[in-house]
Amino acid sequence: MKCTNFSLLSLPTVLITVVYIAFILLILIDGALTISSWRTILSVSKPIKSNQSLSVSIIICAHNEIENLEKHLPFILNQDYPNFEVILGLDRCTDGSIEYVQSVANDRLVPVIIHETPSGWNSKKFVLRQCIDKAQNDWLLLTDADCQPQSSKWIQSYVDHMSGATNLVLGVSPYQKESHIISLITEYETYITANKFLTQAIKGETYMGVGRNIAYTKSLFREVSGFEDIAHITGGDDDLLVQKMAPFAKVSVNIQKESLTYSAPERTWRKYLTQKTRHLSVGKYYQEKFKKKLSTSAVLHSSLWLSFLYLIGFSDTIWRIIVPFATLVLIKGLFFKKIANQLNMPLRVIWYPVMDLIYAVFLPLVAIRAVLERNIRWKK
Repeated sequence: MKCTNFSLLSLPTVLITVVYIAFILLILIDGALTISSWRTILSVSKPIKSNQSLSVSIIICAHNEIENLEKHLPFILNQDYPNFEVILGLDRCTDGSIEYVQSVANDRLVPVIIHETPSGWNSKKFVLRQCIDKAQNDWLLLTDADCQPQSSKWIQSYVDHMSGATNLVLGVSPYQKESHIISLITEYETYITANKFLTQAIKGETYMGVGRNIAYTKSLFREVSGFEDIAHITGGDDDLLVQKMAPFAKVSVNIQKESLTYSAPERTWRKYLTQKTRHLSVGKYYQEKFKKKLSTSAVLHSSLWLSFLYLIGFSDTIWRIIVPFATLVLIKGLFFKKIANQLNMPLRVIWYPVMDLIYAVFLPLVAIRAVLERNIRWKK
C-alpha cells in the first residue's frame, strides 16, 4: 500500500500508519471520556438544606504551623453553625503553636498535643488517630492547618449531605490562583484529580478523597479499623483510608460553593516536587483495580500527546494532524470549562493546552520518581 502523505525518512511506512491510526483512536477515546465526565458531574443535584443540627467535630493536624493557625483558626472557630468542636492536633510543635493555641479563649477548641510519634506510625496518621479518639461526635469533618474554608457556611454545607445512611462525604479543595507557572500547573492537576475521583465516586467506584476537605463518621472509621495496615505509610490518610472505607460506605459528593477550602500553592520547584512526590508515592499502595484504571488513563493521555508530537515531526500533510487534534482541544476546553464551573473551581482555560501537555508528559516522570523515592516524610 502506497502512502504519499508521510515522509518516510528512515522509518517504515507501516509504523507511521499505525501511529496515525492510534492517534485518531486516542482522540475519539479522549473526547468521549471528557463528555462522559461532564454528564456524570452534571447529574449531581444540589442537596436540600438540612434543618437538622447535627454535632460535628472538626479535625485539624498541624506541625509548626503557627502562621497558618493565626490566619485560619479564628475563621473556623467562628463558623456559622451551632453545634461543633475543633479538635486541633499539634504534632511535635516547637514554633510557638502550642502557646498560641493555649492563649485562644474559645470553648469549642480542644487541643491534642503530641510530643513523640511511636515506632511503626507515620506522624500525621498518629496525630489524626489521637484527634479522632478525642472527638465527642460521630461526624468528623477534616481539613488542614493551611486551608481556609470558602464560607462561614462550610460546616452547614456538609451537614446538608449528612442524611440517611450517608457516612462519607467527599469535597474538593482548590488552590488559590497566583500568577506563576507552578500555580497554573497546580490548578490544572487539582482540577483533573477532582474530576476523576468525583466522577468515579458518583459512579459507585470511590477510590479517594482529599484530606483537606472530607467528612466521615467515627463509626465508619472504626468499622474499617482506622489506619491499621497503613499506619506506617507516609500519606494515604485520605485516599488509602477512603479505599478501605468504600465497600462499607454510602458516599455523597459535596460540590457546593460554600464547601470549598483553599490553600496556597507552592512557589518554588523544589517544594512543589517534594509535595507532588509525597502525594504520588501513595499510588503504589492502591488496590490493584484502581492502579490499573489510573495507570491506563495516564498511559492513554500521554500516548495521545506523544503520538501528536511524533506525527508532527514526520508528516508532510500537517493539516491531517492539526485538524483532529485542534478539534479535540476545542471540545475538551469547552467541556472542561463547564465541568470546572460545575465544581466551583473555574480554570484559566486559555492555558489549558500547555497545562495538558505538562500533565501528560511531566507528571508521569514525577510519578516514576515517587515510586523510586524511599525517604518521604509528612513534615520533618
